[in-house]
Amino acid sequence: MPEVNPKQVWKLQFEGAWPTSVAFLGPGRVAAGNRDGQIFVWDLTDQPAAGPAEGESDAKDKKDDEGANVPPVRRLDGHTNGISHLVSTNDGKLLVSASLDHTVRIWESDASATGNADVVLDRTTRERESKRLPQDKRQEFLDRPGVAVETQDAAAVLKGHADWVNSLGISRSGQRLISGDARSNVIVWDLEERKELSRWAGHSWNGIVAAALSPDGQTALVSEYTYKRDDFDLPAPGLKVWNVADAAQKLDILKVHIPKFDDQATTYGAASVWRKFIKGGLITVDYSPDGSLVAVGQGGETDTGQVHLFEAETGKLVRTVSGHKYGVCDVRFTTDGKHVLSSGRDTTVRICQVADGKEVAALGKGRGGQFKDWMHGIAISPDAKMVAAADIAGFVHVWQVWA
Repeated sequence: MPEVNPKQVWKLQFEGAWPTSVAFLGPGRVAAGNRDGQIFVWDLTDQPAAGPAEGESDAKDKKDDEGANVPPVRRLDGHTNGISHLVSTNDGKLLVSASLDHTVRIWESDASATGNADVVLDRTTRERESKRLPQDKRQEFLDRPGVAVETQDAAAVLKGHADWVNSLGISRSGQRLISGDARSNVIVWDLEERKELSRWAGHSWNGIVAAALSPDGQTALVSEYTYKRDDFDLPAPGLKVWNVADAAQKLDILKVHIPKFDDQATTYGAASVWRKFIKGGLITVDYSPDGSLVAVGQGGETDTGQVHLFEAETGKLVRTVSGHKYGVCDVRFTTDGKHVLSSGRDTTVRICQVADGKEVAALGKGRGGQFKDWMHGIAISPDAKMVAAADIAGFVHVWQVWA
């Protein structure tokens, strides 16, 4: 892979309920979803006109404002609650979304539009600027037309969960999906047949906070956790590898790394382990392209969230890399497996070398703390040149990282 040389080329406006997830549909299209259940798709041209996003001032730090804003071309309709994750096939033909409405939906990128809509993507900016206007002019300003987009319905709806679907993953072969919900149920799906292949459950008091499939889709890495704070009598977290075919547990990574770790222990007994290794939950996971390693990110409200790299077969800890103040939000290996990317509550995307853990680039800029902005979700383009991140401040950032 060429030398890391990041340059932000797009800063796509997506204000309102914060953007949670992002995915590439081929090298020239990006999809993002938010907490209102909206999904939009943008077409990105080869040569964007550099400049600040709509509503942003040229007087601000120019470096942080780099990137052109263009409106989306399509809205994907159907979800009735927040989007938790988006994934796509390598060829960009299919996008898959997971939602708090208990469903997983499949979208065909070349499908015909089903309608049209006017959408407002600069709601926060409008509300801020309207306060400068006379009282009798404010509502008219807020009600200005937005952006005209096409609308599209899902090609399929996968129903098998009875609670929030908080986790979603796709095998690099593009043949299988994995989803996990707040009741600790895991389902592996055949994407082409759009049917359930296998399912299993973790501890009934936990929820599935992260799940990923090996490149061939034969094994699954699943992380369990619960955020309940008012009772010491809670199950310990889980980080386990499962065989998809028979839903049999293959490996318990936490027990390998911490031999005295007891998965029947309460939070009280395991507190020191949680603070050091698990922190606010191991909330994001990914397999390396060759399936030899897994990356696991420490999330939640913590001092510094890091990314653990484990051997997938043995559970041995290889090294811990990166460092996001307040916690990690997402983690991804590059297509060649040489780098691991992580996003976090410090409003950055960090790129580290897998071989030695060295950080080679940090995308974005910290803007004031964990309750202001997070880089919530990240994606890498199929041609391995671009990185996109969903920023809860109301933007989708796209960088060219490799030439």
